Amino acid sequence: METLRVAVGWVTLVFVSLLGAAILYKVWTNQIDLKSLLGNDKDGDASMSRFQLLIFTFVVALSFFYLVTAANAEGLPEVPGSVLTMLGISGSAYLVAKGIDRDPAPPPPGGNQ
Repeated sequence: METLRVAVGWVTLVFVSLLGAAILYKVWTNQIDLKSLLGNDKDGDASMSRFQLLIFTFVVALSFFYLVTAANAEGLPEVPGSVLTMLGISGSAYLVAKGIDRDPAPPPPGGNQ
């Protein structure tokens, strides 16, 4: 069972590394435009809340995977409530930022005159 964990860990490490290298190559050769990924504000600026959600989700996901494939792991680890709270806060910050950036709704027809 230990050999299987090590093999799965290495395969995942190689896969994530190759995926990251491919993405970086496409960004470097301008095949992927980061403006559409991060620059989603009204002014076209980078969205800090979107970047935070992206990075924090990757960090938590890879940390969870590491804990599952660790040598002394016995099944799935218990995820602390604080980590889930931080994921929720990060997602909520993104939603609030999207709501703030959204254009206001036009006034209803035949409003107060």
